[in-house]
Amino acid sequence: MVSPKVVLGLGLFIAVLMPLTGCSRDAVQQAFSADPQASQWGNSPQLPKDFPTDLNYPNAILQGVQPGNAIVASSSAGQRSTQRTRWATGDSSQTLQRYYTDQLQKDQWQLTGRKLSQQQLILIAQRDALHVQVTIPAAATFVPSQPGSSAEGARVPMTVFFIDYSQGQVASTPQTTPQPGNPEFVGPLDPTQEASSKQEGSNDPLSQVPADLKPYINDLQQIGVLEVEDPNQLIQRGTFARWLVEVNNRLYRDRPTRQIRLASLSQKPAFTDVPSSNPNFPYIQGLAEAGFIPSPLSGDADQTAFQPNRPLTRETLLRWKVPVDFRKILSSTTAAKVQEVWGFKDTNRISAPALSAIFADHRNGELANIRRLLGSALLFQPQKPVTRAEAAASLWFIGVAGEGYSAKDVLQAEQQTTGSS
Repeated sequence: MVSPKVVLGLGLFIAVLMPLTGCSRDAVQQAFSADPQASQWGNSPQLPKDFPTDLNYPNAILQGVQPGNAIVASSSAGQRSTQRTRWATGDSSQTLQRYYTDQLQKDQWQLTGRKLSQQQLILIAQRDALHVQVTIPAAATFVPSQPGSSAEGARVPMTVFFIDYSQGQVASTPQTTPQPGNPEFVGPLDPTQEASSKQEGSNDPLSQVPADLKPYINDLQQIGVLEVEDPNQLIQRGTFARWLVEVNNRLYRDRPTRQIRLASLSQKPAFTDVPSSNPNFPYIQGLAEAGFIPSPLSGDADQTAFQPNRPLTRETLLRWKVPVDFRKILSSTTAAKVQEVWGFKDTNRISAPALSAIFADHRNGELANIRRLLGSALLFQPQKPVTRAEAAASLWFIGVAGEGYSAKDVLQAEQQTTGSS
């Protein structure tokens, strides 16, 4: 008999494959008008006459043009003054990525570079003396529909992307397009190369991951939620906030009431240094709106700045992650109680706001975040920065022991569903 968890997982798996519904022109304009940087783009934008018309996305709306003050990077170190155009569409980020990856290899376009990060995909191309750069975010954000519309009160997806272009030759050294095995490679994979690429173990990104963390990261990658590039590099606070939301929503995609809702671009920023133009705004703002991270919204008046680019520390990871595990306000505690359950010699160095999270984490036993983060240790080192591999390992399981989900749970359930279909 197939378990309820498997059945629910299958239902949501099918639902995820359905294309996102398009958003109305009014909804797009509404979200743009709420952007604090919208004034930089002017009103009633007109597409420049020299814009390459074959790069017009069929279902996109031009939101603005910034002449002369943007730069587009060539595939080498060269840079040029250029014009930047801003667009919005109700189509998904993945649809845009496929469209422009294909489009920039037609009609004499030469795709000279692809730069993939956790936040965005950048495509760099050239046709004769025309140079372009298309910047597409990793995911669409959800914005409220226009009042009075048929979908009033609902949230609709919107993807904001940029096309920078310039005319003129730039002295540069040609650069080959990244191939399978390169972290900057973005598919689709040529079927003729697939077999050989699978045999090239030397390019395996997991080869850089510490051995005790590999199983966690492998499970996360197999369910398609994280690609942990540069695993031994420090993770930024903004990046971890996005990972926390993305992994939580992937593990609980068959339980909508356990998902963390992304904030719309029209919402007033909770933090002074995270405007709606920040790629991680929907995730950071969403966590603040839900009360999982401290902010002025939760009554923490001193938390006006989020500092998204600073490295994440161990105690901050626990302070954000554990409330998501337990889904409730954590009871206050003391350094003495934390030392009693964990045995750490440096509990006096842990900030008071983090003590309750670290104490509560112990209740998860072998599934505690600290177990995956540190293994067996007598020092917590609360201010030590966290690596990307360590952050990913902490996210492998979300919830309370006996009720939560791990990446392995989801992977096994989906494999069982696939095998029985």
